[in-house]
Amino acid sequence: MSERFKILSVLLLAGLSLAACTTTPAGRQDAGVAVPSQWSQVVAGVPFSSGPDATVEQEWWRQLGDPVLDGLVAEALANNKSLAKAKARVEEARAQRGVVRSALAPDVSASAGAQRGNQGYATNNKVVSIGEADLSVSWDLDLFGRNQARLAESTALLESEEATRQGVRVALLAEVARTYFDLRDALRQLDLTHQNLATQQRTLDITHAQRQGAMASDFDVQRAAAQVSATAALIPVQEAARDATLNRLAVLLGRPPGGDDRALLTSLEAMRPLAGSLVAAAPAKVLAARPDVRAAERRFAASLSATDAASAELFPDISLTALFGTQSSTPFNATPWNGGLGLVQPILNFGRIESQIDAADARQRQMFLAYQQTVLEALEEMETALSRYGHEAQRNQALTTGVSQNRRAADLARTQYTNGYAGLLDVLVAERNLLDAEAAQATSDANLRRDLVSIYVAAGGGWEERDGPVQHP
Repeated sequence: MSERFKILSVLLLAGLSLAACTTTPAGRQDAGVAVPSQWSQVVAGVPFSSGPDATVEQEWWRQLGDPVLDGLVAEALANNKSLAKAKARVEEARAQRGVVRSALAPDVSASAGAQRGNQGYATNNKVVSIGEADLSVSWDLDLFGRNQARLAESTALLESEEATRQGVRVALLAEVARTYFDLRDALRQLDLTHQNLATQQRTLDITHAQRQGAMASDFDVQRAAAQVSATAALIPVQEAARDATLNRLAVLLGRPPGGDDRALLTSLEAMRPLAGSLVAAAPAKVLAARPDVRAAERRFAASLSATDAASAELFPDISLTALFGTQSSTPFNATPWNGGLGLVQPILNFGRIESQIDAADARQRQMFLAYQQTVLEALEEMETALSRYGHEAQRNQALTTGVSQNRRAADLARTQYTNGYAGLLDVLVAERNLLDAEAAQATSDANLRRDLVSIYVAAGGGWEERDGPVQHP
């Protein structure tokens, strides 16, 4: 028996030495895109810096100083279904990698069986009992790195799925924040409309009183009433927008829509002013932080390994096999064993392997171009976000000044109308202008925060978790 084990040991050591010659997974790949050292957009009117020490803010929503938003983000990260689905896809990719990784190890299997019967001449026409147990081993040595390349491909695909999950997390954070600001905008628009409606109703009451004293005509009354009706007609539309935003927010949080939202609506406080300055990481840091760029790079790396695996099909498939067993029957016992080395070399396959290599090369070029496109779009997204934020900040300043001017004009118009120095039309126009200016300012305030969120998201903020990156054995 010692001789058989010696032979099996020699075969095993030979396999280990051959397997040591296999390839290793590919590293990170360069996109081949000239990345600028600084952003070209200058955020006009806002102190802006983007030095080499600036980092990507991961928990960016805390910079807004809104505890309600902090709570919504925490709930969304815990309960959102799309994020849970992305996590499940990572688990699927990890399991698939385990399947591929198992091809690098020997395949060991055992079998056993027992039977009793008369085998005729084979058992001298007697009833006998036969028992058998076998242990078999087979091992693809992967001398030319086909299985290693497949493992590198599956590892890159797993890392791509992890980056995609991180991208879903970033997008979720952004959508929660934007939807929250949409809700704040809808509630503010409703409040402004109710305030202006009350003011216009008072103007209508004054006009009614002046009509009784023959100081106003029926035309004045109808014109003032028409403006009240037009303003009142805005309320159902704004309430529908509020309800739709609440429903969307509920889905993002993993709640059934249409629930009791009074706790959320009553917990809202005035939004804090935004910081007067803006810091953004340099383009190279942004590209390194963005999950979509990492996912595209990992898909490209997977395509490189897939090409290596396809090319390895041209070389022989070398494997070791071994068997050791025991047989026991009524008349005798036996201990069968064997060991072998097999080689299969493709000779004639009518271009199948070459076509597979060509297809893998084409997919590799596609993944490289997709990687480059993702890098360019990431740079575009950040440049656009910076531009929108800067221009919206300028617009917001002008709207704030305009609201003050329109409010003063409306007060003067009502005073002059009451004292008989101005006509009703002047009052109605001033009140309508004030409503439009306040609504525009409220929307701009929300847009400014949404644009700031876009900057954080374009920079790749929010993907990092405290647990750190996943390690692969």
